[in-house]
Amino acid sequence: MGGLAVGACASAWLVACSSGSSAGTGGGPGIGGAQAIGGGPGTGGRLGNGGGPGNGGAQGTGGVPLEPAKGTPGVWEDVTPPGVDLADGFGLGNVVADPVHPNEIYVGGYGEIYKSIDYGLTWAMLDSKPKPPSLALGHVIAVAGTTPPTLYVANISGPQFLFRSKDGGATFTLTGSVDEEPDAQSFYSLEVDPNDPNHLITGLHEEDGVLESTDGGDTWRFVNHAAGWIKGISWFIYFVKSDDPATTRNTWFAIAQSGGSGMITHDAGKTWTVCPGLAKLEHPHGGGSLFQYGNSLFVAGIYGEGGNGVYRSTDLGKSFMRVLDGNSAVVWGSAKNVYTAWGWACANCDAGPDGPQFKMAPQPGEDWTAVQTPARLNWGPNSVATTTDGTKTIYVGSMWATGMWRYVEP
Repeated sequence: MGGLAVGACASAWLVACSSGSSAGTGGGPGIGGAQAIGGGPGTGGRLGNGGGPGNGGAQGTGGVPLEPAKGTPGVWEDVTPPGVDLADGFGLGNVVADPVHPNEIYVGGYGEIYKSIDYGLTWAMLDSKPKPPSLALGHVIAVAGTTPPTLYVANISGPQFLFRSKDGGATFTLTGSVDEEPDAQSFYSLEVDPNDPNHLITGLHEEDGVLESTDGGDTWRFVNHAAGWIKGISWFIYFVKSDDPATTRNTWFAIAQSGGSGMITHDAGKTWTVCPGLAKLEHPHGGGSLFQYGNSLFVAGIYGEGGNGVYRSTDLGKSFMRVLDGNSAVVWGSAKNVYTAWGWACANCDAGPDGPQFKMAPQPGEDWTAVQTPARLNWGPNSVATTTDGTKTIYVGSMWATGMWRYVEP
């Protein structure tokens, strides 16, 4: 699949993207000011257009090459924005990469949204109008692959459940009605169809609910009141990607924080089945992931009938086997390696005698070894955004109370 554009590799769930892929549309205008990529915004600075010529494979707006990603390969580096107060113990929120503009990454959910235009190395706060509120975190920010970027941010409650921005977070409009349950809990796990920026799915916080929107978030319908569904709360839900957009549109994987199991639908929620091997598996409080590489799916969880750990499917979810034993919360990776770590939404908690348990394995994800991390990186992620500059894969993790961390894969 070497013909895929770089932008297609910039999501957190890679679909057999090669680091040698041709450049995509890339780059995108910022919110204001004159700061260029790599210039390093100061505290409280505003983001500018960026996008000067560089030597990397990724391209910015109008085909202008972007600078290659900077940083020390093979080392987790603290990239927490200056002046951010981490005292509350929950960090900045969930982190997402723009699937079309590979240098642009967003993090937020506690009332502030930060944006990076240099692959997560430096950050500036968006001066959004209005500013979306602080709310209980899962994955409450999503970005669609449009130019300018479309951002979706969950509202703290209904009857309008969603903030939508069509200008990269400069301005937001409140929308999102759920006619079946106007007083439902807040959206918890926003995901955008990689082939349709107006098609979204989400779970609900602390409630048994999974919903779908096909009109850019304006209206939503429940899709879990169906055959085969097992009740749970705080569902994370993800698109399972294929070469056929219609198949991707209808194929979703879901996992709950309490109750349920690892489940899949192939008909947009009309019927659901428990994935063989994932019975009773749950995601930890507040964090989780589905990492996809080609036909392989990786998910981490706890309390499953097969035990805690990382599970892998090599057949797009038809069956799963555990490939790593132990506490794991989030899985991410590339064509080269798969990574996992342990942590959850617990303010300044102790990860226990084994710490955050950062581990990695070369693809296909069978031979795992411990990863040495800086002493201050003592808690695993809420989420990890994966992107590429056309040559290197870059991971940016929102690590709860330890802030934002970044890793350039050697």
